[in-house]
Amino acid sequence: MKYILITVFAFCFLPTFSQQLKLTISAANNSLTVIPEENDDSVFIINAPALSSKSFLTIYINSDVIPKDWKRDISIYNSDDSFIKDFVLMKDETYCIKLSEIKTLLQPGREYLIYTIARPKDPKKAMTMKFARVLVCKIKTL
Repeated sequence: MKYILITVFAFCFLPTFSQQLKLTISAANNSLTVIPEENDDSVFIINAPALSSKSFLTIYINSDVIPKDWKRDISIYNSDDSFIKDFVLMKDETYCIKLSEIKTLLQPGREYLIYTIARPKDPKKAMTMKFARVLVCKIKTL
């Protein structure tokens, strides 16, 4: 009986302890929500008219798993693994890039990759660790 109660409580409270990184990418009335650990090679499409507008490519972190003394960086890379541009942290876990700024950096029809990395805010602590990028999703301009 004791084991049955433990099992029932474990299943009831497991979702509260197993938090995952969940992000929402949006631009010009289009959005995509992804969980990087369950990434299914999602591709976020940005239409050409949106690139010429004053809109932003925005990433909002719905839920995060990093400690408070860590920071998250989000960047765009091309398919050759070359850095393109960092997203800027605005406020409340929202990162963005002006679409007009990346218009000249992204070629229509090519896929680009958005990666995230978490690292300590303390530079001394960060120098002692190695960090892996996590694929958030792919983006493509049409």
